Amino acid sequence: MMRRGWMLLGLLALSDAALADEGRAGEGRYEALPLAGADGGKGGARAFILDTRDGHVWIWSENELITTPDGRRRYGAGFIYQGKLRPGSQPGEMIEQQGR
Repeated sequence: MMRRGWMLLGLLALSDAALADEGRAGEGRYEALPLAGADGGKGGARAFILDTRDGHVWIWSENELITTPDGRRRYGAGFIYQGKLRPGSQPGEMIEQQGR
């Protein structure tokens, strides 16, 4: 449910215009939108990242619980893949998450 909320927030904030034209002057393929602090009082910076060409979405978190290669868990910076968006056909349309 939370992932859908992030995706809907990002979709509303960026609208379908972000996916409409991949050849815009002065803008790159990836665009980021800063998000409010982490849930649960963990703190740290967060950003919504959109691949404007293919519609992939990630959340970058400065303070995410991650697993190290040796199996220990610690807090650190990390990307969390949220899925792939598709362009909408009308404003306010609810877009379901596609399979990974």
